[in-house]
Amino acid sequence: MKLKSLLFGSAAAVMAVTGAQAADLPVAEPVEYVRICDAFGAGFYYIPGTDTCLKVGGRVRVEAHYVNGDDQGDTFNEFTSRARGYVRLDARTQTDFGLLRAYVSSSLQIGPSSFADNYEEGQYLENAFIQLSNDMGTLTVGHASSFFDFFGTYGYGTRIGIDDNTTEQTLFAYTFNVGNGVSATLSFEDAASGGRRAHFDGVVIDGQEFPDVVANVRVDQGWGSAQIMGVIHDTGVEFVDDALFDGDDDSDLGWAIGAGVTAGIPGTGFEASVQANYTQGAVSYITAGVNSLILENTLSDVTLDDDGSIELTKAWNVRGGISADFATQWTASLNASYTDIDYKALGDLDFYGISGNVAWTPVSGFLMGVEVAYNNVDWEFADSSDPDDIWGVMFRAQRTF
Repeated sequence: MKLKSLLFGSAAAVMAVTGAQAADLPVAEPVEYVRICDAFGAGFYYIPGTDTCLKVGGRVRVEAHYVNGDDQGDTFNEFTSRARGYVRLDARTQTDFGLLRAYVSSSLQIGPSSFADNYEEGQYLENAFIQLSNDMGTLTVGHASSFFDFFGTYGYGTRIGIDDNTTEQTLFAYTFNVGNGVSATLSFEDAASGGRRAHFDGVVIDGQEFPDVVANVRVDQGWGSAQIMGVIHDTGVEFVDDALFDGDDDSDLGWAIGAGVTAGIPGTGFEASVQANYTQGAVSYITAGVNSLILENTLSDVTLDDDGSIELTKAWNVRGGISADFATQWTASLNASYTDIDYKALGDLDFYGISGNVAWTPVSGFLMGVEVAYNNVDWEFADSSDPDDIWGVMFRAQRTF
């Protein structure tokens, strides 16, 4: 009996000592695994320790271009190639004031940045903006697509594609939700940040005094979308003698208006878009000008009248396109544009472009396509030596993730 009591007592003592030692060991911190965030679609996950959802994406795009350059001289590169790498970050947080979003898209490139340039490396900030959205509307601040722009093109841009002038500008905008898919936006935009202060070489302009004022009304429905838009533009030109401009004290203000429609057939992959624009003194809002392969610096917000006085440039254009999935893994598009710029004493500049492409997507996120494009240019300016037409072809391989 004494032996049994001794054994049990010893065992209890050992267990007590072991338990005390175990209690003294450090406790491992709990591991916080990355959690999937499905509130905003596929690809988002929670940043550990926060309630912010982040999506990381990117793209690699490689292109080969050929254009006929018989009139450009022996030093002109008829064949060029270009490679780009894109990085995209999309962060979203649900707050008491609404959905807070920050978006960044940037790219690195090797190849010609335009049509006659030498090869160069470059870094481009495409988008960097903040949005706060709720039932009332959306506040947008940063470098984002201009609220004047609507439709650009379904094409790739074969160095001589159609007249697509859509661009990003640093802006401060608010979009009001009217209801039933209707919205109205008022935006103050830095035209210089988007390259939309256009003048011929030698034209002296003042510094930018105020941002451009852009407004649009837009409707989005199941059938597609439509938009009407307008802009008041600071040309930067100081008209010293108002008498040369019919006594108009606001002659340095340009403006542009436009309207566009996009419609599709749900479930078919078919979509069509068209946009028309008119301007006096804000040409870069409606046209990208003639491809610099043909003519250099073809845009100016002001021009010379027959009597030598300065006048706002008048211009109009229309562009459109269709895109369709015509077979499994195959997509095609056709695009066209026509632009007319009245440069008064310098003559009319008329040009049109047509492009078509076919793309094959063998697996999700990977695309290979070919595009052919044609431009025709007619400038009445007596000293112009531009060719009448030019064509090009390109190949593109693209991986999006």
